[in-house]
Amino acid sequence: MVYKTKTIRFVLILSVLLSGLTNCTDRWEEMNTDPNKLKNIPDEYLFTSAVRGAFNDASNDLHTTYGGQHAHIYVSNNWVRPIDTYMGVGNNDYPEFIFEAIYNSSIRNAVEVMHLTSEGEKYANKWHNVQAQIIAVVSFSKLTDAFGDVPYFEAGMGKYGNTTPKYDKQEEIYTDMLAKLTNAIAVLEEAEAENHIYASDVDPIYQGNVENWIRFANSYRLHLAMRARFVDPGKYEPVIKECLSQPLMDDNSQNPILLTSDSKSDMYNPWWGYWNASQKGTYNLVWAEKFITALKETNDPRLSFYATKNPAGEYAGFPNGLSDEEYSKYNRKDVSIPSEQFFAKTQPIYLITAGQICLYKAEAALFNIQGVGGDANKLYQDAIALCMEQWDIDDEFIDTYLENEKEATLSADQEDNYRKISTQMWITSVPNAFESWCTIRRTGYPVIARRTGPEFEKGVTDGFMPIRVLYPATKERSINGDNMQEAIDRLPGGEDKVDIKVWWDAR
Repeated sequence: MVYKTKTIRFVLILSVLLSGLTNCTDRWEEMNTDPNKLKNIPDEYLFTSAVRGAFNDASNDLHTTYGGQHAHIYVSNNWVRPIDTYMGVGNNDYPEFIFEAIYNSSIRNAVEVMHLTSEGEKYANKWHNVQAQIIAVVSFSKLTDAFGDVPYFEAGMGKYGNTTPKYDKQEEIYTDMLAKLTNAIAVLEEAEAENHIYASDVDPIYQGNVENWIRFANSYRLHLAMRARFVDPGKYEPVIKECLSQPLMDDNSQNPILLTSDSKSDMYNPWWGYWNASQKGTYNLVWAEKFITALKETNDPRLSFYATKNPAGEYAGFPNGLSDEEYSKYNRKDVSIPSEQFFAKTQPIYLITAGQICLYKAEAALFNIQGVGGDANKLYQDAIALCMEQWDIDDEFIDTYLENEKEATLSADQEDNYRKISTQMWITSVPNAFESWCTIRRTGYPVIARRTGPEFEKGVTDGFMPIRVLYPATKERSINGDNMQEAIDRLPGGEDKVDIKVWWDAR
């Protein structure tokens, strides 16, 4: 990634200004209002900030606090144990952290870019506008997949008079997100697009490559349609078929990534902090027993890349959901942690990958969605290879895995094949374990067994894996509580609970 020095300096200064101004108040009005009072900020600076936010916003709480622990990928630090023990949220309003991080950064900036680049505005540019729409969709999808109904159509509009946005139904949000992506693709396919999209020094993902933006938008459209396919096959399976007929991310070089730096602290890979803390004796993030066991039992060559060995020279994970008494018997130093290379300062930050898209292709072929056909096993193995190549696993190890491991080949049993495809999605989504949790909720695989033994806490779900994040309990509830309550009233039983399915969780 090559940025012009002035652009980097402006974005960093702007970020500091935004941060300082938003910390001046605890009110949701400020969180939902463009906090900077500067005038005539060009859309390109806000766009770069929106993109960076789409990769980083709420990553800690989405991927470690919630996704990682509910999907049994990670065991996080002690102060978020109530999430791991299915107790809800404990004493901290972690849902509020997610709301603030995503609405207050990527969404607000993307919405403002959409306004500034609209027809008749100072920076009118329909190609810039749809690029901002794509980024907004990415961030909104995270929120709605966590909570269900959230502010969408009126979100980010506090600057223009709406400081209490209504909560929209997830089904309607999905319909609009897919429509926005469809429109964005059409606009980017126009002949003039190549010379009118954001330039290389403004675009931190693809450096102005319009073809890759089209592939990204279509791949994300497939991602959303696959997520919703079980709740409404008649509506979403035709979308899947259409996506598969158009350019997708087929190679890791087409992955939307955010490059990082080992010399600029503000551009370190944010996951590096966990590794750095571990070297100082603070083990805030360790691998879960289920994840490590799954890799060990299948001789997965990614194991040595993902994880370190413990002091005894073994790969060992930490059990999720232990009671306080059982938890006290374990020492985090005796289990595997994410490796230095996996959490390196310069490791790119991933959003969605060609390997994940190929797994969707394998799923579509397995179920012959809309008659798309295809060799499901070949697509499955191609996907595994892409997933491993993403982390520079040696070709020899990949070939050995594909040739010798039963888990690397689909069989005649469709349901077991779906388990294999889903399990690979669960594995390859790391470090973005929120996606691993979404995979389990969408497909049912891998199975997270109900906690029944005396060594486990059963929490508020009687031992079943939570399937939703509670709404915020503090600032958002106090400022926009009436609209939030309307969303809660739409939930089964009219209660805000972690064991209520989101709309697309239908299988």
